[in-house]
Amino acid sequence: MGSDLGYAALALIATTVYYISFIIFRASARKMEPLRGSRPFRVARLMLTDPVWLGGGLLLFLGLGYEVVAFSAMPLAVAQPIFAVALVLLIGYAVWFLDERLSIREWTSVALFVLAAMLIGLSATEEGDLHADATLAGTLARPWTMIAICTPAVLIAALVWLVGDRRASGRHARKLAGVAYGIGAGACAGLAEAGIRGISIVYQETGSLQAVLQSAYPWLTIGLAAIALGQLQVALQRCRIAIVAVVLTVIGRSYLLLASSVLFGEDWPREAGPFLLRACGFVLALLALVLFPRYEQAPDPAARNTVHPAFDARTLPRWPSTPAGPS
Repeated sequence: MGSDLGYAALALIATTVYYISFIIFRASARKMEPLRGSRPFRVARLMLTDPVWLGGGLLLFLGLGYEVVAFSAMPLAVAQPIFAVALVLLIGYAVWFLDERLSIREWTSVALFVLAAMLIGLSATEEGDLHADATLAGTLARPWTMIAICTPAVLIAALVWLVGDRRASGRHARKLAGVAYGIGAGACAGLAEAGIRGISIVYQETGSLQAVLQSAYPWLTIGLAAIALGQLQVALQRCRIAIVAVVLTVIGRSYLLLASSVLFGEDWPREAGPFLLRACGFVLALLALVLFPRYEQAPDPAARNTVHPAFDARTLPRWPSTPAGPS
């Protein structure tokens, strides 16, 4: 029991550190020149030459390192509610300290996601990881399986980048909301975490760092994490961190579970109760995603045209005109 609580605390620390890096990335993004997803190498250069971003990246990978340990000791579905707790803390920070505002519709989506994460956690069974070791060798021997599961995530990220960088014009033009960027970054982040899952399984089986480096999972983690981080940085410069983080987590955790089923043979629960809990969790997560607005709300014209009293010309002192002197 004490060991289980220790691993649960480790998972909470890992995710808290993970989301703290989001706050650092946001501070870095707000100071950068405008980022465009259609110029990924320029985005990468600006990120890698910014000390603030590098500090956030260090925390991010520290959190991921803790996740490797937590993954090796806990069923994946059990960890889901623990990860959701840190996300709620991040949303609270964004609302109270960063002055971000969520609409009733957005709050509803957040609540649905938290409930979905809890249902997925309650659906965990002891036999969830029994087939992972048996199918790992087959996955590495058939790389097309990994390519097939990676292709949709990369295509989604590329599509979001292209649409987000398209210059909208016209009176009613609106920019994409954080939900779009969260989808692209989340799909890639979920696969990167699936790579971490693979690393933990390989190391647990072999106890060899060389075997880990010779597997495909480190490259899967590094490549997909790079894409996710680039899109996350663009998103944090344009959108609210609360929305980006929630959607990224919804997509990332869902894609992680699906990828783990394909890559590691982690079957869904076979008993009716746990099966229904997990199915309802996925349905609620999808519903939460659908409810998120697709575009940022346009600024209120009345508020935009309101002049602060301090700068209202009618309140400025009127100085007497000086008579014109002789020419």
